[in-house]
Amino acid sequence: MRNRPLCFQVWVDSFAACFDKIPPHCVYWYEPDEFHSDLPLHKVQMWECLTGSIELWQKSQLADVPVIINLGKGLKPITGHYWFTIDFIPEQQHLGMIDVGDSELLEEHKEGNVIKLANGQIAIYPNNRIKWLPVSLTPADAAARIPDWEVATNEQWDDWWSDSDEILGDSKWSY
Repeated sequence: MRNRPLCFQVWVDSFAACFDKIPPHCVYWYEPDEFHSDLPLHKVQMWECLTGSIELWQKSQLADVPVIINLGKGLKPITGHYWFTIDFIPEQQHLGMIDVGDSELLEEHKEGNVIKLANGQIAIYPNNRIKWLPVSLTPADAAARIPDWEVATNEQWDDWWSDSDEILGDSKWSY
């Protein structure tokens, strides 16, 4: 539901039942020991739902890759492993409807990566708060580097397209 925390339906094996509308701070991917510390909702989910429509997918090359999550200024980063991605898509897109709200603006389009945290909880964070650390793909000092990239905007994409005579590339390349 828009403007609410994401909610999950979970299987509770001791009752042989599904239980729904579980907020992410109450979802565990394994049963933690009795000494673990729970993170509150605002630490495990950065944004509320931005739309009533979502798509789930997995970045296959990054499946179960170790990550470091930046919780914000003054807070210690937490570790975990990537699980899957939630893409906030325009509502009723599957019906052919067009939504010119937040999910249609490049600078406002959001995705949440679901991370299995070391304490057993899950977290949902955007790409710009996560350091992905696949051992075979990243140098040893990659976690310490901070990119200087800017957020993609519709204006920037319009500029990139404006210097081309062809929308889909060179007309000489065809079958």
